[in-house]
Amino acid sequence: MIEKVKNGYTVNIYKDKIELSLAVFKFIESQIIQTLKKKDRFKFCVSGGSTPKSIYQLLSNSDISWDKVDIFLGDERCVDPNSELSNSLMLKNSLLTNFGTKAFFYEIFNDLKADDEAIKNLFISKLFEKCGSNSPSFDLTLLGLGDDGHTASLFPYQKNNYVDDFVIFNEGKGLKRISLTPKVLSASSKIVFLVSGASKKLALERLLDEKESTDRTPSKLIKSSNQILIFCDHESAKELEI
Repeated sequence: MIEKVKNGYTVNIYKDKIELSLAVFKFIESQIIQTLKKKDRFKFCVSGGSTPKSIYQLLSNSDISWDKVDIFLGDERCVDPNSELSNSLMLKNSLLTNFGTKAFFYEIFNDLKADDEAIKNLFISKLFEKCGSNSPSFDLTLLGLGDDGHTASLFPYQKNNYVDDFVIFNEGKGLKRISLTPKVLSASSKIVFLVSGASKKLALERLLDEKESTDRTPSKLIKSSNQILIFCDHESAKELEI
């Protein structure tokens, strides 16, 4: 592993996706164990997509105090929860199996008859119930990075990215989506970007560029008073000037 620091980010570069997945698994497992020595519950915001699935499968086989873990998705596609496009379904088939079945998981679209406003308000109320009464804050947020620079469902050139709210609806990749806002994601105690593959090279370069526009690369809207961690593989990082 190679560690570099640049513009408020600590970049950990691993040889390949297998080594990357194992490192992120161990990091998350350690965060849960250490936090639960000090607090009653661990509040975990997770990302969807294909990259973290192997990590979730590893975590599900770890016999830790899952009954004290609260899990929320950072975003979700507005689809049936049984659809192959559903992040919830991916979690149910990976993180929420084996020992992970004991965790609390908030499923955003468990009532398909509810309207957008009801879904949003219920999401926000559950966030406040589990993650604080002032501004919801997670112990750890795991974020992906799209090749277009998006994270969660904060897509390039979307006005909703800047709304002063906790939850928004957005359009991206041809689908309607619901997402936590930068306000919530940035409030996390620890923030991790997971980046893998050669297609992410440009997006990662832009994320680390302090002059890059948040309109074109919305992942830059995620800010923290602590170092933001980036776990990436050699393929995504091999041309970085750090």
